[in-house]
Amino acid sequence: MPRLIPLCAAVGFVLTLGGAPLPAQAPGPDATPAMLRTEYLANMKAVEDKIVSLAEAIPAEKYGWRPAEGVRSIAEVLMHVASEHYVYLPMSIGSKPPADLNMGTGREAIIANLDKVTAKTDVIKHLKASFAYQQSILQGADAVLSTGKVPGFGRERSVLGNFNIFIADQHEHLGQLIAYARMNGVVPPWSKKPA
Repeated sequence: MPRLIPLCAAVGFVLTLGGAPLPAQAPGPDATPAMLRTEYLANMKAVEDKIVSLAEAIPAEKYGWRPAEGVRSIAEVLMHVASEHYVYLPMSIGSKPPADLNMGTGREAIIANLDKVTAKTDVIKHLKASFAYQQSILQGADAVLSTGKVPGFGRERSVLGNFNIFIADQHEHLGQLIAYARMNGVVPPWSKKPA
């Protein structure tokens, strides 16, 4: 038994060292614009699949539900996500909202009009179209990805920084929608146990 204590202490010490954080690595020379775009789009595809499947699973009569007064409803959160794809992401890489959106001109007008969309079928149509638009503008974004900086939101930012902010925000809204759905008795489709 006395020999076991030093052995346990040594093993514990080694395990402690193994769990030490490693310093972060900067993107290497292989981090090309195409690679950044591919990784970003793969992450967004995962978010898209979950948000769209959750939007489809929530009953239409629940789209007006909100957890408290003054807080976005389910439809408003979903349309906020769509407006981010139509307006904010394009701005973050120096592009523009889709020309055929027919929701007014200028950022504020487009967002205000999108906020008025509340019917489930229209919301899902905009969600899908906005994710597709996001993908289409990123396909031709090599030049802006290469320069690394774009003007917008009151100052110049790095494209990678904008991507990080945007993807984090999308995951935040996904979490918000999961909570809203569960509060209304809707289990996210990807969480359901197989029958």
